[in-house]
Amino acid sequence: MAEQIPFSIVEKVLISLGSSVVQKLGSMYGVRKELKKLAETLGTLKAILLDAEEHLEKSYAVKDWVKRMKEVVYDVDDLLDDFATYRLRRGGPARKVSHFFSSSNQVAFRFQISGRIDDIKEALDDIKKDIFLLNAVPRSTIHPRGKIIERKTHSSPSRSISLGQRTVKKEQIIDLLVLPKNENVFIVAILGIGGLGKTTLAQFVFNDDRVKKHFEPRRWVCVSDDDSVERFGENMLLKKMANSKDSQSLLLEELKNEFHREISQKKYLVVLDDVWNNQSENWERVRTLLEVGARGSKILVTTRNTEVSFMGSNAFPIKLEPLNVDESWRLFSEVTFGGQENTVNPEIIRVGREIVNMCNGVPLIINTLGRALMQFQSDLSKWLSIQKNENLFSLPYGTDDVLRVLKLSYDNLPTHLKQCFTYCALFPKDYEIEKKSLVQLWIAQGYIQSPNKNELLEDIGDLYFKELLSSSLLEEVKKDDFNNILSCKMHDLIHDLAQSIVGSEVLVVRNDESNISRETRHIALMFDMKAIMETKAMVGKHIRSFLNLYPNVLEDTIILNSFLPSVMSLRVLRLDDFKIKRVPKCLGKLSHLRYLDLSNNHFVTLPNSISRLKNLQTLKLQYCKILKKFPKNMRELINLTHLENNGCSGLTHMPHGMGKLTSLQSLPLFVVGNGTGRLRNHKVGSLSELESLDHLRGSLCIKNLQNARDVKVESTRSILETKTYLESLRLEWEQSDQDMGDKDGDKWVMEGLQPNPQLKELFIKGYGAKEFPSWMMNDHELAFRLSNLAYLSELYIDECFNLESLHLPPSLSKLEIRNCNKLASLKPPSSSSLSILEIHNCSNLASLELPSSSPLSELVINDCTNLAFLKWHSSHGLSE
Repeated sequence: MAEQIPFSIVEKVLISLGSSVVQKLGSMYGVRKELKKLAETLGTLKAILLDAEEHLEKSYAVKDWVKRMKEVVYDVDDLLDDFATYRLRRGGPARKVSHFFSSSNQVAFRFQISGRIDDIKEALDDIKKDIFLLNAVPRSTIHPRGKIIERKTHSSPSRSISLGQRTVKKEQIIDLLVLPKNENVFIVAILGIGGLGKTTLAQFVFNDDRVKKHFEPRRWVCVSDDDSVERFGENMLLKKMANSKDSQSLLLEELKNEFHREISQKKYLVVLDDVWNNQSENWERVRTLLEVGARGSKILVTTRNTEVSFMGSNAFPIKLEPLNVDESWRLFSEVTFGGQENTVNPEIIRVGREIVNMCNGVPLIINTLGRALMQFQSDLSKWLSIQKNENLFSLPYGTDDVLRVLKLSYDNLPTHLKQCFTYCALFPKDYEIEKKSLVQLWIAQGYIQSPNKNELLEDIGDLYFKELLSSSLLEEVKKDDFNNILSCKMHDLIHDLAQSIVGSEVLVVRNDESNISRETRHIALMFDMKAIMETKAMVGKHIRSFLNLYPNVLEDTIILNSFLPSVMSLRVLRLDDFKIKRVPKCLGKLSHLRYLDLSNNHFVTLPNSISRLKNLQTLKLQYCKILKKFPKNMRELINLTHLENNGCSGLTHMPHGMGKLTSLQSLPLFVVGNGTGRLRNHKVGSLSELESLDHLRGSLCIKNLQNARDVKVESTRSILETKTYLESLRLEWEQSDQDMGDKDGDKWVMEGLQPNPQLKELFIKGYGAKEFPSWMMNDHELAFRLSNLAYLSELYIDECFNLESLHLPPSLSKLEIRNCNKLASLKPPSSSSLSILEIHNCSNLASLELPSSSPLSELVINDCTNLAFLKWHSSHGLSE
C-alpha cells in the first residue's frame, strides 16, 4: 500500500481555484490565465484518481505517478494559501487595485507567485503526459459535500454479541482471578490471533462488579508493540503506570517507590494489554516489580503469543478460538441487518453467508466488513465484488495478517473520509483521541469542505466522525452527561491498516530520528524534542502537522526559535505541556497555521505577533494558569473559531474587540474585567462583547461578574438568549468576606443573562442578591417561568449567601446546593423530575418537602444543622 491519494486536498484546491476571490486576485496580479490553466489540468487529473487508486498495490508506475501528483497538489495548496493570506494581511479585497500595486513589495510578490505557478504548471504537465501509462478510466471521485451517506446504524451490537459468545471464557477468567482455590495462579493470559476480541474480553472482566469488589487497586496498562523501543520490562511499566504527568520526570527508583507505596500489601489487579515480548528475563523483572502486593494479587495479560512458559510457572493460559460458523453469522447479521434478515433479498443473504465463511471466525473482520456493507443492503453488485475479492480468498485460517481484508472496508469509504481516517495514524496505538480536537485537526488540514456557507465545518466533521465510528474504524471511548462523544480509539489492527496506507507521510517519532523522509507531512513526537532538533531532520521538509505527545521541557525558547522557521508549511502545531515561559514571536510567521495548542505552559502573555495568524482557527490555551491577558489585537484573528481557555485562572479580563470574532464556537471562559476603561494601557472588553458571539456552543463560564455593570445598560437584549448551541452555563461572582451584604446589583446583572431555552446545565456561584431574577421566579403559582429553560436538567448553586428562596424547573433531574446560609425552605414543584438532590452546608435550611411524584433515587444532606422538617414518600426509590 504505502501511498494515499489526497482526495480531500485535491477537492479543496479545486474549490479555491474556482472561487471568485482567487479569480479576482489572479486578475490583480496578472496570473488569472495561469490559475485557470492549473484548474483545468487538476480537473483532468481528478477524474482518474479513483481508477488510479485501484491500481496502486499492483503497479509501481502508478505508485510513482501518485507520489509525484501528491507533491504538486500540496505545492498548489501552499501557493493558494499564500495568495489568500497575503490578501488578508493587506486588508482584504476592499483595498483599491492602485494601492496594491503602489508598493515594491507587491511587485516582488507578483514575480514570486508567477515563478511558483510556472514551476507547478510544468510539473503538472509532466504528470498529465504520463496518464496514458496508467490505463485509467475517468470516473467521478468525490461525494458531494453536504450529501453525506447516512449509514443505517444499530445500538452497537458487536460488543454485547462478542460477550455473549465469550461468556464461558469470561466466567473462567473471573474464577481464576477471585476464587481462593486459585490463589496460586499469579498470571492469567488470554491468547489469540489479532482481531479475536482479547482486549474486549479483558475489559468486560476488568469492569465486572465481582472483580471491582475483590481487587483494590486495579490498573490497566496498554503495552503494545509500539513500546518495543523501551523494551518490555520494569522501566516501561513504571512509566506507563505513573499516576501523573509530573511522575514522568521522576527517576526509575523514585517511580518504583511511588508505585510500591500504592500496591504494597494490597490485593491488586494489573492488566497488561497487548504484550508482545516473550523474553523470560524481562518477565522476571516484571514479576519482581509486582510481587509486593498481598496474596491473591493477579496479573491479567492479553497477547498474540501462543504459549506462556516465559511468563513463569504460575501462569495460566486461556486460548481464544475463532467463532464458529453460526456465531459468525449471528454477529454479521446483527451488525449488517440489525437481526432483520427476513426483510433482505435472499440472494444477498446467500452471498453474505459465503463472505462470512471466508472471514474464518475473526470478529474484527466480520464486524468491519458487516458495517462496510451496511449501506448496500439492496446493492447485490457490491456484495458480489466483496465476495470475489482476492484478499478474502487468500486469507488463511488463523493468520494474524488481516490487513488486506480490513482494507476492503477502507476501499468502500467515500473519498472524503479516507484522509480523515488515515490521519488518525498520527496518534500512537491505544491513544485516547479527543473527538473535538480530531475534527478541528481535520478542518485545519483542509479535509472538510462545504459549498454551503451556512453549514458549519464542525457539523460536517461530526458526521464524518459518526461514519467512521459506524464503520468500526474508530471506537467510542467516553461520553459526557449529555451523551456527546468525548473521545475515541483505534483498534491496533485498524491502526496498522491506517499506517500501511499512508506509509511515510505520517510518522510517529520514538527516538532521535535523523532520517525523516521527504514525503513525510505529519509528525507526532514521542521523544525528547531537544534531541530531534539537534539532528535538524525536519529542515527542508514540508511538514504540515507537528504534535508533541511526550512530556517535554523547553523553558528556553532558543530551540523553538531555531525550529519554527524550518517548518513554514505547518497547519497544525501542538506544543502543550512544554513548560514554555515565553512564547517566541516567530510563531507569527507561520502563515499557514490553523491549529495551535499551547496548553499547560508557563507564560504570562502572548506576543502580539500571534494576531498575524490570519488563518488560525483553533487556539488552545487550556490550563495556562499564569496567563494574565490576551494580545490587544486578538480581534484581528478573523478566522478564529475555537479559543479554548478553560483553566486560565490568572486571566484578568478579555480584550476590547472580542465581539468582532463572530465565528467563535468555543470560548469556555469569559472574564469580566475591573472597569470598562483602560488597564495599563490595555483596553478592557465589557460583558457586551458576548452579544454578537451567537455561534458559541458547549460550555461557557462567565467569571468575576461582580465587575459587571447592569447588563441592560451595556446591551439592548439579553446577551445569552440567542446562544442556541450552549449546553452548559456557569455564572460566577467573587465576594469578599467584608462584602457579604445584599447585592441587589447582582440581580440586575443577572436579569440580562437569561440563557437560551436549549440550556441543559446551569451553575450559579457567589450570587449576592436575596432572590434570583424574574426569569428564574414563579409567577403567582402559574407555570414556572423557566419554561424558557425547558431542557434544563442540572442546576448547581454555590455560595449564594443571601439567597432566601428558590424556585425549581420541573425538567430538573439533578440539583446541588452548597453554602447558601439564608435558604430556609425548599419544595420542588409537584411535577418534578428530580432524581438526584444534594444539599451541603445550608445552616438555615429548616424545611425540605419532596413531592410524591418525584423519581428521587439519591439524596445527600450534609451540615444542614437547622433542618427540622423533612417530608418524603415511600414511593421514592432511594438507592443512596
